[in-house]
Amino acid sequence: MQPQRQAPDVSGNRMTTAIKKILPYLLTSIFVVGLWWLFTRTDNYAWFPKGKETLMLDIALISIFYYKTLFWLVIANVTVFAVKQLLRRNYKTTAITALFAIVFYFLVGQVVDKKCAFHYYSIFHNQSVSEEYIDRPILEAGYQIGPIITENIADKEMKYRRYAIGGLEKIKYKPATTTLTKILLDKTELDVFRADAYEALTAFDTEETKKVLTDFKNQATDSLDKKVVELGEYFRNNK
Repeated sequence: MQPQRQAPDVSGNRMTTAIKKILPYLLTSIFVVGLWWLFTRTDNYAWFPKGKETLMLDIALISIFYYKTLFWLVIANVTVFAVKQLLRRNYKTTAITALFAIVFYFLVGQVVDKKCAFHYYSIFHNQSVSEEYIDRPILEAGYQIGPIITENIADKEMKYRRYAIGGLEKIKYKPATTTLTKILLDKTELDVFRADAYEALTAFDTEETKKVLTDFKNQATDSLDKKVVELGEYFRNNK
């Protein structure tokens, strides 16, 4: 009597195939979620918290986590799909997928950055870190935080005001030119703030800022204005 042949484990093969298909996306998603969890940990910004600072940081960072994680989950997984199609030599599908990723990155990315800008400003205002890290939330937020920072630097009592002005310089937010010019020309301002404005306007290096600075230097006849020029040049040359 011949032994019976075992039927192939079709369900097992299907499960293995499904896992192989899903695994790259699963690992990518875990990586993205873990990375943004690390980036948005409260203790990154709360070294010496006081009062409600920790609560405000938690609120801002949770919002940023959700926006950034969802955005990068799409980008990362679409990229994985594109690579898989490329390896299979499905060039048309690869091109379409890559085009979608690029369009999504630039269009949706701007929306996400705008949504996160306020939350990054909340972090900037409520953080308690060492001096060299104070402007980090501005740099992390990028260009879209420019309008919020520009509006707030008009307040002479603004917390971390010098770092806010320096942040505008680093993200090259040139629409802040008018506000920075007002600070530069205001003799009631402390000379360090005026010098910071001078430095930022110099870095913008536009025709408008060149004219502002040339006129200011030509009219700097009193000791206050001359000190601002000296300080501004010193800051610019000793970064």
